[in-house]
Amino acid sequence: CAAARQAACGASCIPIPWLCDGEQQCPDGTDEQCGCECCSVPSVCGAKKVQCPGSHHCIPHWELCDRHQDCEDGWDEEGCPQQPCLPGQWQCRNRVCIMAEWKCNGIDDCGDSSDEDVCAPCPPGMVRCDEGKCILESLMCNDEDDCLDGTDEPSTCGELHMAAGHCPCGWGWGGGAAELSCVMSPLHCVPTVCSARVDIRSGDLYWLASLLSSTAHPLTPVPHLSCPRTHVPCRDGTECVAQEYMCDGEKDCMDGSDEDGCAQLCDTPAPCQSHEYQCGLGTCLNASLVCDGRQDCADGSDEAGNCSVPCRRSCTHLCYPSPQGPRCWCDLGYRLAEDGLSCVDIDECTERGEEACSQTCLNAPGSYSCGCLPGYLLEPDGRVCKLTGPEPMLLVAVQSELLSCGLRSGREEVLLATDKDRVVFSLDYDLVERKVFWMDLATESIRWQDFDSGKKGTLVKGVRSDCIAVDWLGRNLYWTDGAAGQVLATRLGAVWRGIPEYTVVMDGDLDRPHSLVLQPLAGLLYWSEVGSHPRLMEATMDGSRRHVLLAQGLGWPTALALDLPTWRIFWLDEKLGSVGSARLDGTSVKVLQLGWVRSPFAAAVCEGQLYWSERKAWSVQQVDKASGKNRTVLLKRHGQPHGLQVPTWGSPKPCTNGCAKSNGGCAQLCLPNP
Repeated sequence: CAAARQAACGASCIPIPWLCDGEQQCPDGTDEQCGCECCSVPSVCGAKKVQCPGSHHCIPHWELCDRHQDCEDGWDEEGCPQQPCLPGQWQCRNRVCIMAEWKCNGIDDCGDSSDEDVCAPCPPGMVRCDEGKCILESLMCNDEDDCLDGTDEPSTCGELHMAAGHCPCGWGWGGGAAELSCVMSPLHCVPTVCSARVDIRSGDLYWLASLLSSTAHPLTPVPHLSCPRTHVPCRDGTECVAQEYMCDGEKDCMDGSDEDGCAQLCDTPAPCQSHEYQCGLGTCLNASLVCDGRQDCADGSDEAGNCSVPCRRSCTHLCYPSPQGPRCWCDLGYRLAEDGLSCVDIDECTERGEEACSQTCLNAPGSYSCGCLPGYLLEPDGRVCKLTGPEPMLLVAVQSELLSCGLRSGREEVLLATDKDRVVFSLDYDLVERKVFWMDLATESIRWQDFDSGKKGTLVKGVRSDCIAVDWLGRNLYWTDGAAGQVLATRLGAVWRGIPEYTVVMDGDLDRPHSLVLQPLAGLLYWSEVGSHPRLMEATMDGSRRHVLLAQGLGWPTALALDLPTWRIFWLDEKLGSVGSARLDGTSVKVLQLGWVRSPFAAAVCEGQLYWSERKAWSVQQVDKASGKNRTVLLKRHGQPHGLQVPTWGSPKPCTNGCAKSNGGCAQLCLPNP
């Protein structure tokens, strides 16, 4: 056996990480006799450390491939890549390649701190947490720990409520640039608008003031906040909002300035509906108020003129008088046809899409109705569908633990705890046998646990993957291998006997496949590629009929999620900081540029919410899947979150595919081809 990487196991050899991992590979069980000579060396060395094979020596993981021999036999410098980093990556001092976006994010991604040693001070309008991360000043004292160490929420935050308001007349700037305060000034009263802040280092209360501009609007302060390129400042200069939120009909700035002046942004006023009359200034008025002897339009354009001319037109619905003469009027749900007389039905389901109904939509003459898929119930608003039955739960892998989080109650529970040095990476669940499967990077294996009995096992060993996915119908498990450029699969019922039992479903022209999601009922799989030409792909589960779903406007689509009720696929893009979605035929693409999407790993959709794990923020977050608004930090722990899923706990309805009966007549692995 190769002394540096393998150990004897009877007449064969096994990798050293398989020693004392809780699974017997050798027929005589010597690989699990941890008191024997071969197992006298612990298989793990603690967090962020690796073991030099065949010795007691442990080294930090960042000493691997650092051009310096730290293990006696030089194992830590064997097989190290010589090529430079890929485009879009940055090379650390220790030759590790990280994504360029990770540099200067306040977290030691290199392991030798070289990605943070080169950093400049935080941009204007931002402050650095003690841990090193920069956050917006507006996030100070917002009752949420935006700094992992909580330094943005000091005890002096309580004083802000008393300090809110304007600086008293005669107060001005005091102190140095690093420590601002409001002090009495002997000078004349200078008009200022002030807001209270807390110094992130000392916790001292101070004021931020901005002089009122003499050239701008008399009540418009000069903004002092610097916003990211994807955001714009509110008029009061105290917060930033995403560009997508400007003029969307909802006030996102506290002062409402994101909705001011929106009518002037369009060259022509928005058209009124067929039962409305357009005033001269562009506003819409109900037709029943026109020519009634009262001026309802601000400019009076709804009265006088030809109001006295009687209605004698052959209108399909109604006729109303107007200053321009008699006009036809259509009932709500219809629009006037080109002939100006007849009315045609409005198909709200097509024109409004998800704004009309959250799931199914049925158009009717003059109206429409919403419906829900089995397992959902229509809410009183007649538009939104909610899951019936037990509370939907979110499964989240955080470091060595698997947690469940109630999506309505917020109740958290630890379902699984592995050894602290074993990271629960990607995960998925089998809703038939109620098992959870996960990728164990420490042992390079895919493991499972039964939720009901608590029984554990290993499905396959000797694999590395960024993402796994369960086909609960065909009874297979798929995974991606980005380094090898492959998608692979094995049977869910496979039992580890020391010999890998899996097949390569696709390889060859895959450019670093990453995230993977399945649609078992249709026999389809979707995956993202994050290589030099990022794209979203679709194929049947046997790897045939491959085609490109989307290849434009992508950076690093690292997290995918299917929303089958709306027949859409969602992705989070680490490079572009965006959330995107498209129909499963690749049409109706929608992308939201959101500043808080930084390092997404996995995503899931449930009802109207999109959930994802943020590795660098150590949190699980959610937003409205349609608008990207109402961001909430659902879970934050001291540890990186990775895989997450929203299981369907009820028993699936009987259904089948070609592999579900008698394994499709296959002796080993059956892959569906619908």
